[in-house]
Amino acid sequence: MFRNYEKVDAIGAEVSLQAKWENGLQGKLSYTWQDASIVGTGARLTNSPRNMAKANISVPVFSTNTFLSPELQYTSPRLTLAGNRTKDVVLANLTLFSRDLIKGLETSASIYNLFNTSYSDPVGAEFVQDTIRQDGIDFRFKLTYRF
Repeated sequence: MFRNYEKVDAIGAEVSLQAKWENGLQGKLSYTWQDASIVGTGARLTNSPRNMAKANISVPVFSTNTFLSPELQYTSPRLTLAGNRTKDVVLANLTLFSRDLIKGLETSASIYNLFNTSYSDPVGAEFVQDTIRQDGIDFRFKLTYRF
């Protein structure tokens, strides 16, 4: 059986900056802060990071239709159901993306967790483990055709 907490206090803020230049270069920075706790006990919520940040840039390559986009993501430690804390994690991703090389066709090739960072995420009560190790380096290829 699963039950939500009756009341939770949550406060947070998010800020992001985005820039686009005439040569096709684009960038974005974002930061999120949050504090979430159970009303009455003041206990922090599990799997609720206080800090998250993301930075990415898209650089045109070959033409204005093809971009190379590196990205960094940061997540601060999170509380587990057993009262432990995960380690903070920084992940790097890389995507090569093209659009309209052929009218209506978008393609992308992405590498996630580029440096094969070892990290774990907190899990719910239905698991025996306190955390589950997440995938290492991962690849994705995508084709989209719009007509």
